[in-house]
Amino acid sequence: MPRNWTLRVGVAAIAFGGLTVAGAQAQTVADGANRAESRNTVEEVVVSAQRLEESLQKVPVAVTAITGADLDSRKLNDLTQITLVAPSFQTTADNAFSLRGIGSSIFLPTVDSSIGVMVDDVSLGVPLFQSNGVFNDIARVEVLRGPQGILFGRNASAGLLHVITNKPRLGETSGRIGAEYNNRDTAEGGNFGGVLRGTLNVPVTENSALRINLLTSHQDPVAKAVVTAPAGSRIEQDQTRVAGRVKYLWEPTEATDFYVTADYSRERGAGGIWDRTLRTLGAGAYAAPLAAIGATPGPNNLRYGIDSPSGNYRSVDTYGASATISHQLSPNFTLTSVSAWRAFDLQLNLDTDYSVADVFNTNRNNTNYRQFSEELRLAFNADRIDGQVGLYAFSSVTKASTQLFASLLSGVPNLFGGDFSARNTGDSLAAFGQVNFHLTDDLTLLAGGRLTRDKVAVTTTQDVGTYVVAPGLYGPSGTFRFSETETNFSYKIGAQYDFTPDVMGYLTFATGYKGPAYPQNLGSSAFNPYIEPETVEDIEAGLRSTMFDNRLRLNVSAFHEQFEDFQTQTYDSVAALFRLANAGGVRSYGVELEGSAKPIDNLTVNFGATLASTEFTDFVTTCYPNQTVAEGCVAGRTQAKGLAPPGAPRFTTTLQALHEIPLGENSLTLEANWFHRSKVNFSPNGDPGTALGSIDTFGASATYRLGDRFDFSLFCRNCSDERVPTFLSHVTADPLAILQSWNFNSVRTIGASVNYSF
Repeated sequence: MPRNWTLRVGVAAIAFGGLTVAGAQAQTVADGANRAESRNTVEEVVVSAQRLEESLQKVPVAVTAITGADLDSRKLNDLTQITLVAPSFQTTADNAFSLRGIGSSIFLPTVDSSIGVMVDDVSLGVPLFQSNGVFNDIARVEVLRGPQGILFGRNASAGLLHVITNKPRLGETSGRIGAEYNNRDTAEGGNFGGVLRGTLNVPVTENSALRINLLTSHQDPVAKAVVTAPAGSRIEQDQTRVAGRVKYLWEPTEATDFYVTADYSRERGAGGIWDRTLRTLGAGAYAAPLAAIGATPGPNNLRYGIDSPSGNYRSVDTYGASATISHQLSPNFTLTSVSAWRAFDLQLNLDTDYSVADVFNTNRNNTNYRQFSEELRLAFNADRIDGQVGLYAFSSVTKASTQLFASLLSGVPNLFGGDFSARNTGDSLAAFGQVNFHLTDDLTLLAGGRLTRDKVAVTTTQDVGTYVVAPGLYGPSGTFRFSETETNFSYKIGAQYDFTPDVMGYLTFATGYKGPAYPQNLGSSAFNPYIEPETVEDIEAGLRSTMFDNRLRLNVSAFHEQFEDFQTQTYDSVAALFRLANAGGVRSYGVELEGSAKPIDNLTVNFGATLASTEFTDFVTTCYPNQTVAEGCVAGRTQAKGLAPPGAPRFTTTLQALHEIPLGENSLTLEANWFHRSKVNFSPNGDPGTALGSIDTFGASATYRLGDRFDFSLFCRNCSDERVPTFLSHVTADPLAILQSWNFNSVRTIGASVNYSF
């Protein structure tokens, strides 16, 4: 165990062990009846997919709900692992997200993700917040598929992940302390992972309470770095996290409540984010440097090199605060205000040739991001009509500087390189609303709309450094300024019908929108680098059903989505860089199935599957290396029509079984799960070098609960140790070589956890 873990365990024990807490309340007869009922029926799931808490079976939205208990049973620790539960959800390049094969695959703080993320009613505008998120004290995670721009703050053209944490509980002193140990099948020299969590809920007054979440984590990287960098170089490969969240709830009257949160997360190290190794060699320049460190390029290669004097590190601090005020004006009207401020500070340098050769040793970036949002929402409810209307404002500022230097094995420092310093701003104003008309007890019509006005701007100074090879990497030298404004109206109409009390069907048509953007540099020439807004039209039909005396819940959705001006990035093999672009169009259609069954008492089976056809309908992009005219490459360009977007599978499925065995006052729960994904390609141009075959991973756990206080678990993820890279791409310094990236799902993990509740 690392030295700092001994200290952390001791601090946690002192902090929580010294508290005087009240004993658990005696269980009521009703609670006992509910537990007995849950043994032989599927549990009701409550979601807020329409910003109101409703039964999953009554919501006309394709949504997967993952409870805190689900996360705990599978030992899932962050958003990237949701793919093991929700088959339509995938992670792509740089831990970006996709749904139904649609995702931006753009990891820039100036470009919104097509998959939005909201935490406790606050939209997180940029992808970095998503990859840096950790699960602690989670009530549930909702995966909403299809455009969700009407009600959820920022526009989410392809879907939304809504994370809801547990609120403070009035009049209750309680808590939970947990520890987790992981052992991974990584390269020799480091396979440890550990997490400590703590939650404390205390009453402050009769009508207010405080809830505190603390987390510390240490994870050895998946890939092993052989370091030959000079002494004193900053090398940070282990991933360490320290996070805290404070939540305060005050209910001065029955009609009013104040909910204030503040959080901070400190993450250090490249492990799990920038674990990258060479899968294949290109022109051969890497052969000798890799052989010198014992690295053999291939699908199982977990070894790379670092020789950069600039070091290899990643440092991220994310923090923010929010205040939610809700007041019931009357029995029919409730007014809610959500004010939030969020920020992150990022510093990194990557040795981007992933060898101990001096090829491309410096990729340095410093970024500071700030966002502020305000939402004012009025919910109303009458006999035959209900819904909500509101206003939303969002503003962000991104300041970034980047330097890239390469010697390309020449021995000449700064032979080739580039730099930029940019300030990007984004401002958005929107008015929105959705109304539900209950024409009969069984038939409801719905209509909603959102009017959005976006303004984006960039000021960038680029390639002012001195390089032997001119011009610089990013094109023209100098300072450039651009700005654009866009206005969009998106809408949704539909109907839902209750065929029986246990069977509901719905049909909706919706349009979606994701705002415009600027990159942080111009690219290869002095042109306006504006990225047009992304729009979508979506038709969806669904059936929600509960059968066999509530022993089976079966939900089916069919969808057809057509995207225009899809925002993506492509690899420019001439400049050896990734470029932002608008694809002419992308189409996705298919069927989704998910459900839960209790075939016998104490046995639960959860399942899901997605069959989707996702393809570009028009996208002229750069050719892949060595693509011929016969293969569609003309003057360095190729038409990607008919090809799948990066990381889009044809078929995915998940299956989980849980068997609870009562043992008097105690219990034993046995759990097993399976995840399958068909083959994917991580390049939009069909590059055969970035294709990955189908994968199957298995997981299992055994949890022993000692009364209501203690639980002990043994578990494994990816038990068969199938090596699953998160994406494949070309190496900046050698376009013919293929790079593979790893995260903590990529290899087998065997672990144990213990939790104490009070």
